[in-house]
Amino acid sequence: MADIKMVRVDARLVHGQVAGRWFKTLSCDRVVIVEDECAKDPFMVELFQLASPPGTDIICYSFDQALEEWNKDQFGTGRVIVLFKYLASASKAWHMGVKFKDLNVAQIPGGPGRRLAYATVSLGEPEIELLEDLVNNGVNVYIQQVPEDKQQPIMPVINKLRKK
Repeated sequence: MADIKMVRVDARLVHGQVAGRWFKTLSCDRVVIVEDECAKDPFMVELFQLASPPGTDIICYSFDQALEEWNKDQFGTGRVIVLFKYLASASKAWHMGVKFKDLNVAQIPGGPGRRLAYATVSLGEPEIELLEDLVNNGVNVYIQQVPEDKQQPIMPVINKLRKK
């Protein structure tokens, strides 16, 4: 069973903050990305590998593969960061059976119907509903860009956004 150090939603997936700061702080040796589109694109996996510190393995699973690997041995061995590109992907994986306890919401870009909720997190009603569902199911959902930042629980952020 892997030692899951962090589960994170970040539209950028593997980038400077993840590769340069989180890997080092959490002493991770593997990243598991759960996204169907990534699992079908070996070129993207290669780019993510190049952006990662030496000795770090990048693995991209489709949702079905992720569930299979989770049920087999919770993503194997080592110290692992699990990444989702979309909040909907994290919710889908959780409801399929990949039951993480904590979720770091780091970067959700703006878009139609979304408003800036916190730094680099933009939310609309669909995202809010997904977050509330995860919280109501016992997931500790928080915002934390970099290791030095204090975790910000998601519900006060949502409540403040709804009052605007």
